[in-house]
Amino acid sequence: MRQVDVIDHRMLRPGRSAQILIVDCRQPHQHEHQPARLPPELMQLALVSETCLHRSAIFGSGFLDYLLWPLIEQEVVSRLGACVAQIERRSAALFFSADPLVQKSCDLLVQRVDRQIPLSELARIVGTNRTTLVNRFETSFGCGPMTWLRHYRMAEAARRLRSGNESVGKIALTLGYENSNNFSTAFKSVHGLPPLSYRKMAFRREKPV
Repeated sequence: MRQVDVIDHRMLRPGRSAQILIVDCRQPHQHEHQPARLPPELMQLALVSETCLHRSAIFGSGFLDYLLWPLIEQEVVSRLGACVAQIERRSAALFFSADPLVQKSCDLLVQRVDRQIPLSELARIVGTNRTTLVNRFETSFGCGPMTWLRHYRMAEAARRLRSGNESVGKIALTLGYENSNNFSTAFKSVHGLPPLSYRKMAFRREKPV
């Protein structure tokens, strides 16, 4: 399965491109194992010994779910499948709003993702004012329209870096960044790695062993 890491809990660090992390917690002192402080879109599962299963401690520590050691293939596939489905739901929800005004604005920003649209112009096109638009975005996404657009661009950039051979310069230009350095800086601030490093890491993980 793609985008899954199994690593020692002490080696967790920002900048990894996996979406699911399995944290090895098969040590005697379960209370010492906590999910790392990584981006919220990363789902962390605890790997625990069958003889030392404490569900309340696992979920109380903040893990999404757990896997039992020794591993059973069907259980692993089932639990990871559920995580992948949840990731897909989260991804869709991250850029969708039930507020018609906000969603209309999002659709417009996506259609013009290669352009720089001033906030005042966006508000005028959708028939409102800057303050109302910002407030409605804050309610839907916890950020303003321009921050939403930056996150959308970076999510789309990551998808294209993983799935194709487009140059970083071309991706940057089609996402509204005329300067590749500015694009790289923005990408690294969101994903923790420069675009080329992110692509190389993604390709290594998807390469058959």
